[in-house]
Amino acid sequence: MQNVRLAVPVILGGLLLGCAATPDVQPTVDGARVGALVDRPGTTRAEALIAELADESDYYTYLAPEYVYTRLMERGDSPEIAAAFDRLLLGDMPALRSELIWLIELEFVHAAGTSSLDLLGPELSEHFGDFEWDPADYPGGPEGPNEKLADMLTDALDLVTPERRANRTRTAVITRGEANDELWAYMLNQWVSVPGEGDWKLNRHAAVSYLAMREAAAADGVELKILSGHRDPEVARRNAAAAGNSFAVASFSSHSLGLAIDFVLPKPESDERFRLTTRPMGDVVDMRRSPVHKWLHLYGRDFGWYPFQHEPWHWEFNPPGFRDVFFMDYPAGPPPRPSGE
Repeated sequence: MQNVRLAVPVILGGLLLGCAATPDVQPTVDGARVGALVDRPGTTRAEALIAELADESDYYTYLAPEYVYTRLMERGDSPEIAAAFDRLLLGDMPALRSELIWLIELEFVHAAGTSSLDLLGPELSEHFGDFEWDPADYPGGPEGPNEKLADMLTDALDLVTPERRANRTRTAVITRGEANDELWAYMLNQWVSVPGEGDWKLNRHAAVSYLAMREAAAADGVELKILSGHRDPEVARRNAAAAGNSFAVASFSSHSLGLAIDFVLPKPESDERFRLTTRPMGDVVDMRRSPVHKWLHLYGRDFGWYPFQHEPWHWEFNPPGFRDVFFMDYPAGPPPRPSGE
């Protein structure tokens, strides 16, 4: 994972050369420089351990190595992190390393000044976060001047937390071409109510996973709450036709499969919520500061939930191998893919 994450600045660096305010995309802390610090004469044991933890952070976390390094160097700001680091100094054990990284993750999730963009490393995070977005830069509607850069942002996040769309691409559970009347009846019969979430329903497998994920998030002080769950297929088609933006409203939706959730996104350190909208684009970027969004990026895939990068609020249940599980009660089994899908 570290190789992929460190490759993000390299891959996007060339693409960003033509964009305004392009930063120097060299990482401030990479494996070679950390390794040099570990072996440098005069390095204290604490400094060497911090460098090693940053260099090997891919074994423990999706946080960027630079972020781990900085937080450990500034650990005095957090008594909990400082105490966990001191325990690790006294006896280096995997469980203590995991505890320390978890405390850093928890602080990251709840901090007002952090964003899921920080998973990209400091240069790209600053570039995308501070960029002066035109209100119309969200792809798919009236064309904005920086839509290509908006696509680069989502492509970069996809290298860190990949999409697994339930309704399209090679990872799909079911595609539009497969969805005949018989399959629709089967899919709708798989919906179950989600306890504590009003009238919202999910596919029965997704519901079990969501409840476990909701409990785990609550233990970390993060409230997961469904803003939108199941969606009638006919309603989805009507909404898409009215919206006219395939990036924002799908006519063949994972909501209609019972495999998607639009989450409430609370603002950090606030009782307010982000207004879920595709305009202005700056607001869409800002939503990635929500504790819910950051928590899901760090832990969602552990429960089988994956992002739709263009919509920070939208996550889909589609763990590897789920297509076979989804059709386990369908008499004919998973249907063959139509040609071209």
